[in-house]
Amino acid sequence: MTVLKRLQLVSRPSLVNTWNITRRRHLHTDIYFGTTSLNRHSFLRADPQFIAQAITSPYAKIIFFDNSAPIVDTESSTFVSLDYSTIGSENRSIIDTWVKHNEQKSNSLSSSPVIHFLGLESTRFSPFKYKEYTGTPYFALEVSRHPTLSTRAYSATPTSKSLPTREEVNKYLSYRDANIFAHGKMYLEWLSTTRHCRGCGSTTIPINAGSELRCTSSPEKNCPIKTAKVSNASFPRLDPVLITCVLNSSRTHVLLTRNPHFPKGMYTHIAGFIEPGETIEEAVKREVWEESGLLVDDIKIVRSQPWPYPTNIMIGCVAVVNGDGNGTLNLEHDLELEDAFWCELDTMKKLVKEGELDENLTLLVPGVEYGIPNDTTLANKLFEYVAENY
Repeated sequence: MTVLKRLQLVSRPSLVNTWNITRRRHLHTDIYFGTTSLNRHSFLRADPQFIAQAITSPYAKIIFFDNSAPIVDTESSTFVSLDYSTIGSENRSIIDTWVKHNEQKSNSLSSSPVIHFLGLESTRFSPFKYKEYTGTPYFALEVSRHPTLSTRAYSATPTSKSLPTREEVNKYLSYRDANIFAHGKMYLEWLSTTRHCRGCGSTTIPINAGSELRCTSSPEKNCPIKTAKVSNASFPRLDPVLITCVLNSSRTHVLLTRNPHFPKGMYTHIAGFIEPGETIEEAVKREVWEESGLLVDDIKIVRSQPWPYPTNIMIGCVAVVNGDGNGTLNLEHDLELEDAFWCELDTMKKLVKEGELDENLTLLVPGVEYGIPNDTTLANKLFEYVAENY
């Protein structure tokens, strides 16, 4: 094991302490980025009448992103949100034009703001209604290419700012808002960066309230995407990523690993992408062997987490080493890991139950020279699962 100098525990600001306490209330039921509060009503995205009524409703909440980073009021730790009546006359005109182009599926959408319908939030006091559907409409809007929208978003409160890093998102956004952020970021980033058709290279436009991309090529170009019989539009890319907590065969130790880019002293699990043609179980076996040299079986799929950096779905698993003993580690296959070692289960349980945040949002306890990811991560939830079940 690499010898590390014990990291000094840092007293966190009151906001981060509150953040930590709030997260722990949800330890067994919710997961950061995945605690859903909106009903997406995905079938309404293609209903232009609904979209027009929803986005111009005084009860709607339009939340803003700047280069995929959420704009928040840091004083209240909530999204900056405006509605059609408060967004300003010039910006209302921009919204009106977008509504018309969205209904027509106009090629002019290529120069319109990137907007995505997030869903309806249902409460006992939801005055917006469309047919039998009620709730507060939520929309995500990317401001980076539209100065008047950007100016209005940042001037909404004296403490408006964007949160470009995961650490800042963790600091300010609740479980509920983190899920809305993840949803909005993954759609807006895809819509903003996928400007050309992967089949023919023509310009693409976002249709159905920013949920699909359509190629604008003419029939003569015979685009293989646009002319497909089954799916003639493009949908967001989502990459499945495994993260696996490995136990020794006697289930008394867990494998801790670290990559060179991790914060100082932080250890976690083996992780990697599922490749085409693999089951989850086979991908676990391959990734564990490639990174650590261990052969595993008794694989359990525990839980999952959306991960908006950039567009992943994390699949959390637990696996047990074949044979007797801890298993001999071999980190020389793909050279991804900087270090790995077997940690006693009791030490890991102590980190889960008693860990306090350091300046890098790593959980540490006095007397232990390493830490684990905080409880906004699936990695932490896997440690928690093992602590409770082994």
